[in-house]
Amino acid sequence: MSHGVLLLHGFTATPECLDSLVDPLRQKGFVVSAPLLAGHGTTPEELAKTTWQDWYEGVEKNFQDLQKRVDEVFVAGLSLGGLLSLMLASEYPVKKLALLATPVFLGGLLAKYVLPVVARTPLINVYPYQKKWAGPAINDPVAREKFKSYTKMPIKSIMAIVNLQKEVVRKLPQIQVPTLILHSPHDTTAPYANMDYLKQHLGSKEIKTVTLETSDHVLTMDYEKDLVAREVVSFFREAS
Repeated sequence: MSHGVLLLHGFTATPECLDSLVDPLRQKGFVVSAPLLAGHGTTPEELAKTTWQDWYEGVEKNFQDLQKRVDEVFVAGLSLGGLLSLMLASEYPVKKLALLATPVFLGGLLAKYVLPVVARTPLINVYPYQKKWAGPAINDPVAREKFKSYTKMPIKSIMAIVNLQKEVVRKLPQIQVPTLILHSPHDTTAPYANMDYLKQHLGSKEIKTVTLETSDHVLTMDYEKDLVAREVVSFFREAS
């Protein structure tokens, strides 16, 4: 039986942030697909023209293409990619899920209160983007230099994530596939409490959680990227 893995990258990033997973998976015989989400890898202005439905449409297409090449498909997503993975698993026959630093909710006053007000008022015309003041959410300084991402985020796109979160949270109980959840208590983007929330609300009876001790948000590029790869490969290989 042949197996494929669909890898989904994070918000404003590119598939390159998942490179640490690609070779280990291929070495174990998996067919790997790591598509670029709509509006990514170009400019923030192009991203601002897209919705979460546009991102998801590309995910669906790549899943369907991979289905034609293998018998079973596993899905691993980082951050926004994790949200899209959950949406996919609620509608398609995903065999297993790996959720890396997945934010079913965000932390901080800015994301919760300030940006929604901006998005709903004429302020969006004078304040269409939020700068990334802190830089990449990666503790490893070498990896921080290599990380490719936009330096500003469209407010409309941030609100698209919020809308996607609402859809995903509603669907969690009906997602019953075996799931691996990896998260760091030092995550400055997605609160660590997301891991417990997912564990409590997913419909799956088989859930494994792994806490990363020295990483920030971009788990696949930080200090523990090799551990992340080992956990994902091992989980996908079990009974496959």
